[in-house]
Amino acid sequence: MALYQDREEDLESQLNRGALWAVVYGDLMSYLMIFFLILFVFTASRSLRMQFSMHSVEQEFGKEDVADMQVIFSQHGIQKIANVDVDENRMRITFLEPVLFGVGSADLKATSIPHLKKLSGVVQAIPNAVQIEGHTDDLPMAFGSRYPSNWELSAARAFSVLRFFILQGIPPARLSALGYGEHMPAVRNDTPEGRAKNRRIEINILRQKA
Repeated sequence: MALYQDREEDLESQLNRGALWAVVYGDLMSYLMIFFLILFVFTASRSLRMQFSMHSVEQEFGKEDVADMQVIFSQHGIQKIANVDVDENRMRITFLEPVLFGVGSADLKATSIPHLKKLSGVVQAIPNAVQIEGHTDDLPMAFGSRYPSNWELSAARAFSVLRFFILQGIPPARLSALGYGEHMPAVRNDTPEGRAKNRRIEINILRQKA
């Protein structure tokens, strides 16, 4: 009788251990299911955000208009001297310093005039506001410079472009200019190449507010 009870207890103990294994296995499967569900939701939401962004760009500028402007930029050679980017908020044309200005100068180079004339023609054809930003590297201005700080230099360059656009017939109410100095770098200022990328003018064709 005692032997029979011992066997019953051993069998019950084995069954309990088996049940514990099943619980652990079930928990593991639940965690895996939750993990893949989170991964699916993250991937789907990212895809939706990308689709929404592209829809916003096409809704604002028009899908054909964006393509047309890119073609115009390419035909006029603007993409050879400037970077052109489009997102849901703006179309940004970035000119690096040597294209438009000499070192420490806010006077437009004569060689930059044809390119800016072509760009002004594109800007005139659309109703969007245009914001012009001046940026510099973090090196201080040379002693005796016309502009005592990078703030003044970046602002003077932005206003030089703004003034040129006004002379080309773009309504002043559509234009604004800002000087950020060295305080909004595109890349780090720890190399000559990085500083060269930070000395730039950004011309932003802004998305119209609803």
